[in-house]
Amino acid sequence: MNVLKSYVSPTRISQPASLKGKAGRHLAGTSIKRLVRVFVAWKLLLLLAACASPGSGYDTSTQILFDQSRSGSGSHSWLARAFEYVVLRLTRWDGIYFATAADRGHIYEQQWAFSWLMSKFSALVARVLFSTFSLSPIAKHALAGILISHLSHFFAVTTIYRLIYTLAPANDARKRQLAFITACLHTVSPAGLFLSAPYGEATFALFNFLGLLCYVTAIQNRFERYADAYQVDAFWTLAAGMWFALATMVRSNGLLSGILFAWDALATVPRLNNLIRNRDAEELVRLSATLVAGTVMIIGFAIPQSIAYAEYCIPTATRPWCSAFPPSIYTFVQSHYWNVGFLRYWTVPNIPLFALAFPLGWIMVETAIPSFFQAHHINRAVNGSCEADRKLQPYPPLPVTSEERVFQYMLPRLALPQVVLVGLAATTSHCQILNRISSGYPLWYFIIALEVCLNNGYGAGWSEDNSVAERERLRRGEGRRQQKQQRDGMFRLMGDYDRLPWAKPEWIVRGMMVYAVVQGGLFASFLPPA
Repeated sequence: MNVLKSYVSPTRISQPASLKGKAGRHLAGTSIKRLVRVFVAWKLLLLLAACASPGSGYDTSTQILFDQSRSGSGSHSWLARAFEYVVLRLTRWDGIYFATAADRGHIYEQQWAFSWLMSKFSALVARVLFSTFSLSPIAKHALAGILISHLSHFFAVTTIYRLIYTLAPANDARKRQLAFITACLHTVSPAGLFLSAPYGEATFALFNFLGLLCYVTAIQNRFERYADAYQVDAFWTLAAGMWFALATMVRSNGLLSGILFAWDALATVPRLNNLIRNRDAEELVRLSATLVAGTVMIIGFAIPQSIAYAEYCIPTATRPWCSAFPPSIYTFVQSHYWNVGFLRYWTVPNIPLFALAFPLGWIMVETAIPSFFQAHHINRAVNGSCEADRKLQPYPPLPVTSEERVFQYMLPRLALPQVVLVGLAATTSHCQILNRISSGYPLWYFIIALEVCLNNGYGAGWSEDNSVAERERLRRGEGRRQQKQQRDGMFRLMGDYDRLPWAKPEWIVRGMMVYAVVQGGLFASFLPPA
């Protein structure tokens, strides 16, 4: 009877069972709660670096704008001044454009280079939340942009955690570890203070990750065989298109995510006649959803362009871009005001900026190459296939589970937009912005996270199923010859996953963190890089 009482007691019912020991520690070590602590600590560190930056800054434009917009009506209390000082340190470079456009609208033509959607949203947040704050009007709109960036970055971190957990073909422990490390890497991204300032990078990352998560969910249903799988696939494909459209309205490089839809549509073209002849409703619905999702993305990019066209080109075409095809104000102002164009940035004075962007550009290309050619080996590295299993598999090893099929399907589709972004940054845009716009692309974070797991002696079973003795043996260097043999030959595409033989992942992570902190101090003083 005492046993029965213990099972039906309210105390026992109100306290569900929880994992204990090693399993519980692993779960706590890769949890969202711990990720939140890492995020808050990192944001506070960057904010401290910005506030400790000496002087009024190389350029005092922000202070002048704040003073002018105050017009003697704002409070001059020490608290308002202190609060405005923090906002001022984060409103630098393009942040001035975002804040003024949110406050006054897109008055000048060059302001259309900065997200119309972000400006409208910042204006709404400032009006709803900060209307009673004793700050200058522009400072209120800058504060709204800062709040949006922090919230967007936080939700982007949790979204990429969910994305990698959903995508990785492994057991729960490995999924959590890969997702946690990937999310931490996005937290300490080289974008640094740009993910806290009134910029669009954090919001773009959030929308792009949400679009990718919806797309992965659609692909999961594409490999299923239950009756309504194609309808669920179509729904999530359309949802991905809407999130990508929002990402495109924040940053134009969101159009690169349309490569996913273009790839799927082109892959269907050879079978299109048979699909129509056989009236394959499921495949035609999937194709239609893909085409509609791509169209929604294009509409997302076209909406701000249409608003600008109505302002500048109707009824009289007053600007040269009005007669271009397509008439894009964004493309014109980037070329006219910032000299963006093919190889225009290739000048001797810009060599230091290319050197600044080169390490991250190389990382992004280096992590994309195995995703194109060695997806099956990355799959084995993630799911921890043992050597005996590998010998029994044909070459190339075929995915066994639907999770593995989705993973190998997604890797090259994640790699291609990343490579195209690097190519555009190197040839067409201001190359140094690669260090911040790369923050919205998850693949390179994921590959480095995988490297961290493999490089720290966790091997095929890097989670709790490895014994302490085995980990210590690997840390002491035993078995390094075999690991070196696996790494030799960067372009040995027919061998095991080649890893990143030119650098340890720990060095990459430390370099990212140091760069972000130094960049934060320079950013607050209005000093390059930007």
